Amino acid sequence: MVRVWILVAAVMMFTVGAMGQEARKQKNGASVSFKKDVFLIIKKQCLPCHAEENFNPSELSLDSYELLMAGGKHGSPVIAGKPKQSILIQKLSTTPPFGDPMPFDTKKKKGEPSKKKLSDEEIKLITDWIDQGAKDN
Repeated sequence: MVRVWILVAAVMMFTVGAMGQEARKQKNGASVSFKKDVFLIIKKQCLPCHAEENFNPSELSLDSYELLMAGGKHGSPVIAGKPKQSILIQKLSTTPPFGDPMPFDTKKKKGEPSKKKLSDEEIKLITDWIDQGAKDN
């Protein structure tokens, strides 16, 4: 009987500990929301070119989660759980695998580096969102 109580107590401690960790994670901002975090960045930095009504060579529209995940000419820019393999993150680097770095700098001259760039915090939010499963949350 004592063993059963020890087992029950251990399970309860583990469960409460895990719940506390999840609550701390949420409180510390580790959980990233598409609607509250990622879409605000997309709206500000990407929609000037990647709105559904605008022409862009990649044929990628970012007006909604569904359009983002559907992708464009190069497929879906997001691979849930794999930010390094996601084209979205690759295109935010200074040396993307194809084309120009994003966001596109319309004022840059040919051969010059782009001055327009997302902040490290913005890139981290998008990276964390993809790493957390790229959910429509």
